[in-house]
Amino acid sequence: TDGLFDARYRPNGNSLQGYGFYTRVAKNNGFWLWEAAQNWRSPGFEVNDLSFLGRADYKWMNANIGSQWVTPGSWYREIVWLVGAQQQFNYDGDRTDTQAQVYYENMFLNYWKIRSFAIYHPTVLDDRLTRGGPVVKRTGYKFGMLEISTDARQKAVFDFQVQGARGVDSDTHTLILQPGIALKPATNVFISLSPTFAADEDVAQYVTAVTDPTATSFYGKRYVFAFLKARTLSLDTRVNWTFNPNLTLQLFAQPFIASGAYSSFREFAAPRTFQKLVYGKDVGTISRTPATASTGATYTVDPDGTGPAAPFSFGDPDFTFRSLIGNAVVRWEYRPGSTVFFVWTQSRTGSDPNGHFDFGAQKSAIFRDRPTNVFQVKVNYWIGR
Repeated sequence: TDGLFDARYRPNGNSLQGYGFYTRVAKNNGFWLWEAAQNWRSPGFEVNDLSFLGRADYKWMNANIGSQWVTPGSWYREIVWLVGAQQQFNYDGDRTDTQAQVYYENMFLNYWKIRSFAIYHPTVLDDRLTRGGPVVKRTGYKFGMLEISTDARQKAVFDFQVQGARGVDSDTHTLILQPGIALKPATNVFISLSPTFAADEDVAQYVTAVTDPTATSFYGKRYVFAFLKARTLSLDTRVNWTFNPNLTLQLFAQPFIASGAYSSFREFAAPRTFQKLVYGKDVGTISRTPATASTGATYTVDPDGTGPAAPFSFGDPDFTFRSLIGNAVVRWEYRPGSTVFFVWTQSRTGSDPNGHFDFGAQKSAIFRDRPTNVFQVKVNYWIGR
């Protein structure tokens, strides 16, 4: 960028200048609730030397309004609802985010609770999908979430959450199932189990970018995408045990399995559009070379068949990833204000070059992966009178 408030590109620049601000005006108590907020980051705003910046070049704004009933009625103990909308633009004026949302929460007289959330997100422009390339369109979607939980005061608390999303004008969709249970067998013991299963299908998953002088509409590059079928499964397990006020034990374990199968490799027909051309069907040809003992499987694409564009190749991106993370923490307060922590962490990771989700095979493979063990001791000493 050229100057603090000028977003024009400066090819010979050797420094960045930018700004950012956040404002929020809200009413957070009483019967009526509302808020209005803005969050801006100019293209030249860069603070990664000081902290962490996820992205810049956006002007985001939102507004919500709702109400709450906090005095119990004939069938409810508490009700909260909100409706709102938000949108975002980059500094070129492209609308990169728009959505309308509604939220509802109800606690019944028996302390059971229900929460729901719905979002409508129309098709917008995306200046990040090509990872540095031209702006394209990202499909809109409809999202819904429903969660039901039982009385949190009981020794056994159950929770179930389901999330789903479907593309407005594509085959993109997501399903997430998350049951959970929390047990309190004694006043000093807490146990929780929270499995999560997610199924995602995306029609525009980025794969790679290759240089091609004939791809003039994309400024000399071809951006390859694919249909991705992804599955993930995890189980978060926690145990908190308080032996006495000075001695506690915390345990955590998370087995995790994820797979991704790529197919129907494609490219966008033109910038700022949603239309895609599938290799071997709409344009060009594509072939797969199986893996050998020394090399992985590869795809070779001729993007225009007998045309002037040169063929290019890329590795088969299919994957299966697995991991097992666990840690144990013993906390001992050996004198008031002074503590010592004994920590053991073990992690196991492994992967396979295929996108087939096979729970049985991966469950066994996790325990064959080589573990990494880390032991730590931390001591605090309170210096006081």
